[in-house]
Order: sequence, then structure tokens, then C-alpha cells
Amino acid sequence: MKRTVFIVLGLLFMAMTTNAQTVFKSLQDLRDAYSEAFANQDTEAILKIYSDDASIHHTDGSMINGTAEIRNLYNGFFKENSGRIDFKNVSEDQLTDDIFFYHDKVFVNINGEDNTRDIEVVNIAERKDGKWRVTKSYRWPKP
Repeated sequence: MKRTVFIVLGLLFMAMTTNAQTVFKSLQDLRDAYSEAFANQDTEAILKIYSDDASIHHTDGSMINGTAEIRNLYNGFFKENSGRIDFKNVSEDQLTDDIFFYHDKVFVNINGEDNTRDIEVVNIAERKDGKWRVTKSYRWPKP
């Protein structure tokens, strides 16, 4: 009996660990896809990271809602800017099997600017149709 309990607990632990690794890898995949799309000025690729009903609380205090507004935000930005973006994860917390909260420090390097823009970003990602999508993004400039 004791052996059976240990086997069941071990299998449960392995399943939970595998699921967590999959989620963390999926979140890193979102970051990597965003970085690549940003460097390529590819608004459509960025839109694949967000859910259709996503909202962004932007650094300037504005609220951007849904695909059309997010598309306009990035198209407007890329019309005048290019560069690269890097992420440093601060925390990741799984809220449910299909909802994840994560906090990143974001470093934006705009071509032609001497200084790196430091931004804090908190995202809520939700698994929809088997894929992780950002549903909420809260951004603010680092003081």
C-alpha cells in the first residue's frame, strides 16, 4: 500500500512538473515570437500573440482594445520606428490550467535612439484552442 501511494504521488508530481514546463516554454515561445515580429516590423505576427478581445493598458495611459486597435497601434509605431526588444522575466504564476500571469522587464532599443527604453509589463495569457494568447497587457515605463 505504501509503495502504491509513493508511485501515485510520483506520477502526479511528474505530470504537474511536465505541465508547468510546457506552460513556461509556451510563455517563452510568446516572448520569442514577439521579439522576432517586432524586429521584423510584422504587425500581423504580433496580432497572433494576442486574443481577438485583448486589451493593452499602454505606457501613455491609453487603453487599446481588440484586434483593430492593436493593429493600428503597431502599424503606427512601425511606420516611424524599427528596432529590437528583449525580455527579462520577473515572475510567472499559473492561476488556473488555462490562465497564466507573468511579469517581465522589457528593453526596447529603437534604431536611431541612444538610450534603451525600460518598460515593465504584466500580461495575462489564456490558453484558447490549445494555444496561449495574451488577453491583458499592462505596461508602464520604468522610473
